[in-house]
Amino acid sequence: MPDDVHLEEPGPADDAVARALRDAIVSVEAAVARVHELSAEIFELVGAPEGGDAVDHHNALTRVAGILDGTGRLRGADWESVRGLGDVLADRGERLRAHAGRVLDGLAVDAPAQDRAACLQQAVETDRLGETVQLLVLVEDSLNLWQQLRLEQVRATEPDRLEDARAAIGASLAGRVEGDVALLLRARARLASYAVHTPFELVRWLSSARVKRDIARLRADLDDVAAAFGSAAQRALEAEDPAVAENLAELGNPVRAVGGALGESARTLGESARTLSDSARTLGGRAVGAGTTGVGKLGRGLHRVAEPRRRPDGDVPLTAAPDA
Repeated sequence: MPDDVHLEEPGPADDAVARALRDAIVSVEAAVARVHELSAEIFELVGAPEGGDAVDHHNALTRVAGILDGTGRLRGADWESVRGLGDVLADRGERLRAHAGRVLDGLAVDAPAQDRAACLQQAVETDRLGETVQLLVLVEDSLNLWQQLRLEQVRATEPDRLEDARAAIGASLAGRVEGDVALLLRARARLASYAVHTPFELVRWLSSARVKRDIARLRADLDDVAAAFGSAAQRALEAEDPAVAENLAELGNPVRAVGGALGESARTLGESARTLSDSARTLGGRAVGAGTTGVGKLGRGLHRVAEPRRRPDGDVPLTAAPDA
């Protein structure tokens, strides 16, 4: 091997765990647009201690990660500027997941339609379920950025601990991705269960402007989260019960719900018409039979009346038609 060939220690671009951290969240644009003015309010709602703005944290971590990608080095000052965010982000992620889980528990499945509407309003407007899962995307991506920087910091300053750090961070990432995707699937299934009405009940339910708005808002948030979670969510959705997607589509399209109700009405009317037709045929058959019997009896009676009655000697009729 030539003496001038320099073999470098694999850096962050070569680290499988670092790649997994980068790829775990596809995009945070929708999340930022949704919660950039609401993060403090939502963190207070879920009981997270104060620790700074979520968007500011993400911007700071993105800046440092960009410097690392551009230079291949993590400067000490840059690391120190974000070092304390790891525990804050991990705590916030856990609290957001727990809050979303509690809200989903409160979405009644078997309650009457009016109670479901009240539960949905509570979840969407008061408990901020959609914003919670959107903010979770942003917090998770921030934590992934922080862990990428942590890996590089360990590689540069404590190389003997690098394998342990990789294993711990990889296991943490796998557990978080699993929990996030499970939460997404659970939210989709719970919302889809609200479509399990008769078509007429569904039409009445969707006739409320507030219900339609709450459904549309939550569906959009869940769709954004599914897109953000990328391949992990895609694999999970491919294995999801097809009825979930069908019911979500039913909720998202009141026209289809109305069509279902009209279709059910048409089927009911058709069945009633067939029943009436069968009854008419039965009654008609009986009437024809009765008519035929009556005509036969009448004919026989007329025949008897028309027979000339004769004298006892049998020669001259007792009655005769009058002369013209």
